[in-house]
Amino acid sequence: MKTINTIVTSVGGIVAQGIIKSLKFHDLYEKRADHRYNILGTDISYEAAGLYRSDRFCIIKKPSARNYLKIISDLCNKNKIHVLFVGSDVELPILSSYKDEIENKTGTKVITGPEKIVRMCRDKYLTHKFLESNGLNCIPTCLPDQIGSFLEKENFPLVVKPREGFGSKLFHIVNDIGELNFALRAIEKANWSPMIQKYLKSDAKEYTTGITMDQNGKELMSSITLRKILKHGQTYKAFIDKFPTVSNICNKIAKILGTSGPINIQTRVDVDDNKVKVIEINPRFSATCPMRTVAGINEPDIVVRNALFDESVKIEGYRHLMCLRYWNETYIDKREIEKVKKMDQTVVKELSSEIFDYF
Repeated sequence: MKTINTIVTSVGGIVAQGIIKSLKFHDLYEKRADHRYNILGTDISYEAAGLYRSDRFCIIKKPSARNYLKIISDLCNKNKIHVLFVGSDVELPILSSYKDEIENKTGTKVITGPEKIVRMCRDKYLTHKFLESNGLNCIPTCLPDQIGSFLEKENFPLVVKPREGFGSKLFHIVNDIGELNFALRAIEKANWSPMIQKYLKSDAKEYTTGITMDQNGKELMSSITLRKILKHGQTYKAFIDKFPTVSNICNKIAKILGTSGPINIQTRVDVDDNKVKVIEINPRFSATCPMRTVAGINEPDIVVRNALFDESVKIEGYRHLMCLRYWNETYIDKREIEKVKKMDQTVVKELSSEIFDYF
């Protein structure tokens, strides 16, 4: 059995933790016995749960650090890493920009789409313009200097959010001009650029579609849509089923983009015209990735099989499930963690945490 040495970055975050869950699920429950994963987790803090659920871990510097890329390349070389998964939005731009350089220096496959697609998707207004120019299902959107003409067509409440943000940070639903101006100032104060959109009212009709494209950006390997219910910007209830109207639109977008690897598309039904509208496109794995894995679409493993083994993968069937998320805990012995903290940060370490099956 082949062991695939893997780095997952930013393992304190929910996206990276979902990747770890999917890789471990493959090793524990899936019937393919030709490979298993050895996971090296990275983060900037010792207080990151994913470090202690990985096989090994290393504390690294922020991606803004001058030697960040050298640290990543050295880790890949020293640990004979086959595949690197990007676990955070913060690291995505730099690792997509230097993907070819890292791969040439280390032989490690960096799982990220092309730089130009990552850059466009990271800017929600550029994403809107892409959708609009391709006649795809976009939400009415404007920039602050266009608000006068926008209000002639759209009514409050409206959404005000950063173009370059991620998650629900600085996301505002505003009900009048005063609230709109307050939201604009708050986003600008954070050194981000605001945009305004029509508010789509139906919380019960929001969807997340996970898609994997082959390494050439031509073939769709898997596609699975969940209807989701949010709490604090994250999915805490999900319904995995067939949603052909949503899936067909998202599959079309992925093919037009021509990206490779994972892509996640957030959509919501506009109750005014009953059309599916795209909220955002994320060129990475979703935080709901492990839900898809349990349903039968293990996106991280699919991408590895294609990128590393050049395997042609096509998975269409999956289980229809209801997923209910809840808080869980993992525990680390205080004396053990204190010992680890005294070691050189750059050294790869091993320390496992405990999880109890008490719920």
